[in-house]
Amino acid sequence: MRSFRAMLFAGTVFTLAMGAPALAQTKPASGDAASADDQPEDAIIVSGYRESLRSARATKQKSDAILDTVVAEDLGQLPDNSATEALSRLPGVQVFRNRGEAQAITIRGLSQTLTTLNGSESYNGSSRRSLLNSYPAGLLRSITVYKALTPDLIEGGIGGAVNVELRQPFDFAKGLVVAGTLRGSYDDQVRRFFYNGDVLVSDRFDTGLGEIGILLNASYLRRDYFESYRESLSPRNSTTGQAISPAGLGTVRYPGTILVKQPNGRYVRPVLTGSMQWKPASNLRLDLRVTNIDDRNVNYDTDLQTALPTTLTNVTLVPGTNVVQSASFTPSGASGPRASRSDNNINTTQAEFGLEFVSGIATLSSRAVYTRSTQSSRSQLFLNAFRSPPPINAIFQSDSKFGGLSYSYANNVDLTDPANFYVRAYSDTLSKAKADGLQWRTDLTLDTGGGLIRNFKAGFRYAQRGTDFQSGTRLANLDSLRLSMSSFPGGSTPQILYGGFHGDDVSVPSTWVQYDTRLLDNRANLDALNAYIATLPGQAALFGTADPVFDPLQAFNGDERSYAAYAQVKYGFDLGGDVSVDGIVGARLVNTDLSISGTQVTTTRTTAGTVVTNTPINGHQNYVDLDPSVSAVVHFGRNLQLRAAWTKTFSRPDFSQLNPSLNLAEIVASSGAVTSAAVAGNPDLQPIRSTNWDASLEWYFGRAGSATAAVFLRDVNGFIVNTQQDEIVPGSVGTTVPVRRPINAGDGTIKGFELAFSTFFDFAPGVLSNFGASANFTYIDTNQVLPATPANTAFEGRIAGISKRSLNTALFYDDGKFRARVAYAVRDRFILAYVLSDPIGNLDWYPISRLDASMSYRLTPNITFTLDGQNLLGKPQRSFWGDAQAGDSAFNDRVYYEGRVISLAARFKF
Repeated sequence: MRSFRAMLFAGTVFTLAMGAPALAQTKPASGDAASADDQPEDAIIVSGYRESLRSARATKQKSDAILDTVVAEDLGQLPDNSATEALSRLPGVQVFRNRGEAQAITIRGLSQTLTTLNGSESYNGSSRRSLLNSYPAGLLRSITVYKALTPDLIEGGIGGAVNVELRQPFDFAKGLVVAGTLRGSYDDQVRRFFYNGDVLVSDRFDTGLGEIGILLNASYLRRDYFESYRESLSPRNSTTGQAISPAGLGTVRYPGTILVKQPNGRYVRPVLTGSMQWKPASNLRLDLRVTNIDDRNVNYDTDLQTALPTTLTNVTLVPGTNVVQSASFTPSGASGPRASRSDNNINTTQAEFGLEFVSGIATLSSRAVYTRSTQSSRSQLFLNAFRSPPPINAIFQSDSKFGGLSYSYANNVDLTDPANFYVRAYSDTLSKAKADGLQWRTDLTLDTGGGLIRNFKAGFRYAQRGTDFQSGTRLANLDSLRLSMSSFPGGSTPQILYGGFHGDDVSVPSTWVQYDTRLLDNRANLDALNAYIATLPGQAALFGTADPVFDPLQAFNGDERSYAAYAQVKYGFDLGGDVSVDGIVGARLVNTDLSISGTQVTTTRTTAGTVVTNTPINGHQNYVDLDPSVSAVVHFGRNLQLRAAWTKTFSRPDFSQLNPSLNLAEIVASSGAVTSAAVAGNPDLQPIRSTNWDASLEWYFGRAGSATAAVFLRDVNGFIVNTQQDEIVPGSVGTTVPVRRPINAGDGTIKGFELAFSTFFDFAPGVLSNFGASANFTYIDTNQVLPATPANTAFEGRIAGISKRSLNTALFYDDGKFRARVAYAVRDRFILAYVLSDPIGNLDWYPISRLDASMSYRLTPNITFTLDGQNLLGKPQRSFWGDAQAGDSAFNDRVYYEGRVISLAARFKF
């Protein structure tokens, strides 16, 4: 940890001296697409690192909002190969990686963010947002992170908003444009090549009906991944009388389970977008766009799980602690290989029609967007067990390079022999979600020119969102049958797993036999397997149908409508000399009306038997939010300015949390005494609300240099937590029932600062002027307060998932023909999950660092070759269980390896 702090100190000094990532935007802060009509016919689309920096300098300086943007350096060329990876370079943004890619993001310490596509709300299935990694980098014009929302931006993100901007035909000069990319990649853990590409065709021309632009942009992305984990899970304390030897060690702490896991799979993401723009008159433009995104992830999660018994021998402790360092034991009977397959498919179509009319000082724009999204997920799980569990010698806290688990079997059992295992259980799960929605907004802008009031903007937005979710699981407990794997369809050709743990210096099993769940990609094979399960004793009712029956508790149907209106004024005045002030004053008023339905399942057990009843249950709420916004930018001449903003924002709960379904279980004894308990969602959940203060000092220098120092503060109330409280439940036998459900109960504070600096060395002589550097450093201090409930103790501590410190640095070169960049990123340790009832079960992450590099060479004006390398250090991510806030980090949990990826691409543009 000392070395990390030293590195952060050095990085901070470097930040102050050298800088921020190349940021740019191609649209104004209001979220309206920038028009190429304001550019000369020979306008050049931003290309190259130098032009990206120059664009950042112009747009960030003139923006009314607090934002950062990643812009494509050329057609189909973001600085990184995925949208989420590109966002991870920005100050204040942190990402969490899983299954071979960056996935979830936070903005200045908050995960409740809004996702928009071309300025319109975007979402998947029953969720509130879309997956940013569903947007292939080759299709993107820019990605903008709004850190403080202005009234004209759509509500819904206390953490901010991310707008994904696709290309439009009027972005280009007149004439035909054809561009594309072909890319091949190799992952050193997958040990295979995978390919992707994109193509854009756009034309802009004059007709007798006016100017018309047509664009078609298609992308196909495939990403194969293979990861390796070794873990010590479920920390526990020994109990009095437990067989621990040698004797006299007292209470010791050890894992309840050890695990080696090698999940692997693939993403396949074809995306197609088509758009047409028509300008029948010089002051009127009509836009039409249709985008379809298909995102399929097939994952095979394979692991070898070992459950520890209560008897441990040859126990040694980590010096100075009660943590077991090593032990010998014979696993419990539930231990053995597990193989699962999941197929998650998200298909989203968005159709947009808009117009913009300009007359004098007035600009009227209107846009209607229809979104339809479906999500289906099917998963199967095969659990095998040792017929005779072999003894194990385990080191839970090894002295290897990265620490963590190391173990071997005492009698050299052959893990590749199916005869050593039997099938213990099998499950089949199906989930389906769909959503459709209509949004329509109209905005009027009056540009008054000089004077105190520079600009007035007002508008309204109507959004209707319908969502439907269903899920069901069937589980076959086959433990008593002790069937061999070959008894099952496909089991006579099991899979022997190989590979993983590249560069690791510990001994753990990396090869074992399991049911080959890849066979279940074929629906006929899946149907044959389920049909066989139905013939086994006691399974006909569950497996007699082609698909699992949906559980009424895992189903809901919702309809949400929101009505928003806003008004904002851009003001400005001079203070004398070179000092002037401008800014935004306004507010957004939003009314949300929600109706959602589910099922109350009541199970009553009496001496006469058990009765189960299903009753429809509905929830409804209506609430109003008024979100004011005040900002000011003080300009000290042309190149130095101070920006400040005060805003209020809110984020609506997820529909899964609003699900009113309730599971009530009651037991009525012969004496008449009633024991009851219930678990439910909460249709009365209110939004999480936040009051925000933001300020930044910005300096623009040279031809493309910029430096910023920003501070921020978020006061959040209404964090959602699970609790238990006595309630009156209709239909219950008892008077009151203890119900466990989510409520708005937590408050929090997020504060911190960002430092960023970026420039080319234009002042240097000769070839040195083609070099540049960037860096940004973010510090985030979070505090969350949760009240005591019957289910949890009171809690105060850091918000999960947020590192206090993160650092991004890059060195780049661009002479117009050859480009190169080396980028290094590191984030501090963070808590991923809390166990409030037992802090030793908290899951904490050690610092994560990555090194990426890329270079490109423009062979001709139309053809460029690019070589990229990701995760070049190949260092594993590591975590530990314990109360980090109390300084407890002795219990290593996870060492997690992901692959290094090398990509070669050819880009063309005509």
